[in-house]
Amino acid sequence: MAWTTLSMQVTTPLFNGGHQPPLSDTEVERLEADRRLPEHAVESEAGIRASSLRGAMRYWLRAIAGAQIGSRIDLLAALESRVFGSTTRASSVALRLPNPPEARFGQPDWCRREEARWIGYLAGQGLSRPADDNRGCRLTRRFVEPGGPTFNLQLRFGQDKDAAALAVAALWSLCRYGGLGARTRRGFGGLHIAAVEGDLPAPWTPEMLCSAAVVPSEGLQLDEHGWSPELARCANPLERTVALARRDVKNQPTAFDGWRDLPTYPVFGGPKVFIAELSGRSFPDWSAVLAYAGEQFRWFRATESAPGARYTPKIKTREWLRTINGDDHEFALGALGLPIVFKEGKTAYPIGTATAGGDRSPLRRASPLWLRPLRDSNARWRLLSFAFLGRFLPDEVEVVLRGQRKQSLRVDSTDVERLSADWITTLSRDDGTFVRSTTP
Repeated sequence: MAWTTLSMQVTTPLFNGGHQPPLSDTEVERLEADRRLPEHAVESEAGIRASSLRGAMRYWLRAIAGAQIGSRIDLLAALESRVFGSTTRASSVALRLPNPPEARFGQPDWCRREEARWIGYLAGQGLSRPADDNRGCRLTRRFVEPGGPTFNLQLRFGQDKDAAALAVAALWSLCRYGGLGARTRRGFGGLHIAAVEGDLPAPWTPEMLCSAAVVPSEGLQLDEHGWSPELARCANPLERTVALARRDVKNQPTAFDGWRDLPTYPVFGGPKVFIAELSGRSFPDWSAVLAYAGEQFRWFRATESAPGARYTPKIKTREWLRTINGDDHEFALGALGLPIVFKEGKTAYPIGTATAGGDRSPLRRASPLWLRPLRDSNARWRLLSFAFLGRFLPDEVEVVLRGQRKQSLRVDSTDVERLSADWITTLSRDDGTFVRSTTP
């Protein structure tokens, strides 16, 4: 079968790992001063790999399929095998990247703007450092610069056209809702499909596929199942592929008629399991969106005045003041992702079931709340915020604070729902903001 070629472009800084170490603070300062890279950082690396794309597409296939599969993880695995292959079945789509974009170290112009401090805040300490006087940020990892040359992603589809259509739906969802590499939930690693050359499985057209990273200015137009019009057109291929996947599991499940409890994995669905809105405000470019989102997110998390703080804004989180350094056990902040590392060696994280040796290993819980900069149909940029309102943690997992003392913390799915709805609803208004002119 012939290859279909997608012309793609990175839309926000993409950090996709590699074998080279990050820059040290000294190396970052030298790069800032005289633009000299250390020897280990001179050569470029491939910024995107086919394996990374395939892994991310699997994630979004699960989110699409959850509406018809429910809690049967064995059925979900069978469907995934039919679309992306397994040790016993070929994939319905082959991927190759003949000219992957390069990832390099650097300090682009947008890093030097004062508001870039908030982009660094979203990137986190693993990818960046604050610049001098907290003006701007310094990147410490290789990245693919947004807006650079396009690159080609080539797809070759197999005989199962329904499964191939679902693979394309997963790629579309990756470009609309997600990304590649580190910190995709905070807006990084965005991709845009600029052009299509070759055939696509029905119901997909080049126009539909290229719409992924361009949202309608008037709103997302989601249906009662949380699907965009593009994904809704894949309902029949999904239904037929799920029917085939049922034959692949030992105990064939009955037809799924909706979630009775909170989903145990991210799922597109009605407003009880998936919420999403565009920001009321629009922006000239991606960096303005992330700077806005970063500042809003800091104030959203840190609700308490801290006049004695040695930084600005002089605010701290309620959890730091009342839980980490107090007697409270409430830890709603954890609903935005765990672990959270505080100063003085204090860390809040989930721990699982005791092993045979009696120890319980630290776990992670990625944020259910996603922030994504996207172009709109008016050639402006908007912040897309959405949340998967599934079960936050299994019953056998608890959240604990480790440091000078150990204590159990309280955070659950109701905190996820409350915080996500507050963030999304507030920023969907033209005048919505969490930034306060004076601290409370």
